[in-house]
Amino acid sequence: MPGTDGHRRARILVMLGSTESDRAALEALRLLADTPPAEILGMFVEDIELLMLAELPIAREYCLLTHVERHLQTPDIERQFRIQARAAQQALAEIAGRLGSTLSFRTVRGITTALLREALAETDLMLFGAGRRALRVPGGFTRATASRTSRQQPVAVVFDGSDAAQRALQVALQIAPDEVIPLTVILTASNPDHVCALAEQTSRLAGNRRLQLVKMVNPAWRDVIEQAHARHGAALVVAVTAELLQQENLEQLRNRLNCPVVLVK
Repeated sequence: MPGTDGHRRARILVMLGSTESDRAALEALRLLADTPPAEILGMFVEDIELLMLAELPIAREYCLLTHVERHLQTPDIERQFRIQARAAQQALAEIAGRLGSTLSFRTVRGITTALLREALAETDLMLFGAGRRALRVPGGFTRATASRTSRQQPVAVVFDGSDAAQRALQVALQIAPDEVIPLTVILTASNPDHVCALAEQTSRLAGNRRLQLVKMVNPAWRDVIEQAHARHGAALVVAVTAELLQQENLEQLRNRLNCPVVLVK
């Protein structure tokens, strides 16, 4: 686990906030924090962009039960935020208690990508749900709904040979420890020869674990994210780099994918 040294437990920050893969992010946390127990920092984000949406005159809410449509108002979204935040805190508390981990939890309001960048400074590893935003709370973040995440979906990891990428690969192996879960390694390098060297390095680090390799030469981050998106995976593990933290790349990582993301420092 990144950040552990025998004296200090790793700090895992879990950022949740109205995305359809939030429950899958909690399931990934169960696997990540298992050994050793980690300090878990929970953050629920009240996305200011959703609140701004409610202020538009065209914003409407449609009830699936009554089939009634009405104007969507800011208090409605704020109420849903409070319900989701309570459910998220309860789910994290259940996981932390089972793992023997400490938990701190807070609710913040702002632009998600900006908060994500700021929060990285206080943690060894960050996990957040990516994908389409949704205000529905069908069953909250209960253990039963989270455990329905498919264990057959592949896990993907971006690997460029750096120390952080090696840590990211170890995290990916922890999420997908056996052949039941396909593990895709997206190799990124500046030239074809380096890609081949990365393939050999990855095989050494993974041991006998079977890997699916995707080779990319000098790709833009949007192309890497598109590769991960096309695989409809259970999670994407990425090492934190200065390029990744650029606003455009974070927005694509947050909004283009359909699975949880694990950022490794």
